[in-house]
Amino acid sequence: MKKINLIMLLLFSIAISAQNVMNNSYLDVPLNKVNDFLELHKKVVDMSNGEGRTIGNHWVYRHWYGNDHSIMLGDIYPSAEAAVKDDFWGVLNKNIDALPDDKKKEMQDVVGKWWAYHNNHTDEMRSVDWEKNWLGKENLDLDIPYVFVVGSYNSNAGNQEMIDAYMEWSVKPGVEKGVMLYGGGTSHFIGSGSDVQLWSAYTNIADFAEANGPNSQRNSEAAPKFWSLVEGAHSDQIYIHVGHTIEKKFNLAGKDK
Repeated sequence: MKKINLIMLLLFSIAISAQNVMNNSYLDVPLNKVNDFLELHKKVVDMSNGEGRTIGNHWVYRHWYGNDHSIMLGDIYPSAEAAVKDDFWGVLNKNIDALPDDKKKEMQDVVGKWWAYHNNHTDEMRSVDWEKNWLGKENLDLDIPYVFVVGSYNSNAGNQEMIDAYMEWSVKPGVEKGVMLYGGGTSHFIGSGSDVQLWSAYTNIADFAEANGPNSQRNSEAAPKFWSLVEGAHSDQIYIHVGHTIEKKFNLAGKDK
């Protein structure tokens, strides 16, 4: 699922060994083919489980508003070392080889069609500090097609300083007093991508609108600090969560899916 240079990962993994990493893949799936891709994707993800996989969780989002790719895949690993060791293709091919001949051919066709959707895709790996740079409401149920907003920024100071400012300005008041389900930030590690990505999630579009309207719950005193750290232009993409793995199986968002 990724084309990150493994030698570079090994060189850098020590630097963030105490943090999780996320490998993001961005696909340009035609909008009228998204459902077809998701059907294939579930089959491939479910078939790729087994000894040799080091992935923690896998998340899928479809683009809703903005000017970028149509699908974002997020693989979360406990460390950069785990990301290096993850043997997705080896385990997938081993599991396919163990199938009866008719099922084997069927699954090989599925993988071929699925991989064709990765033409011209891009990848990046980002570091994630869940304890410091993420906050969510208690008893979160994320098995819903929630709205996921990703802002890409470059910082004129340290990445952590920008994430800290964002947490104080938007995430903490939004989660504690407002309608934000969760929010946080990640730092660029390797591959394409901005210095910082900032997250916010909402149950639906109505809550997203409320959170960004005149009655939004934000700490206005912290806003100048955040915006003083922004270097150059930034972009925002709005996604809809379409599914994630639960106990290693891909689960579409929504009850009984």
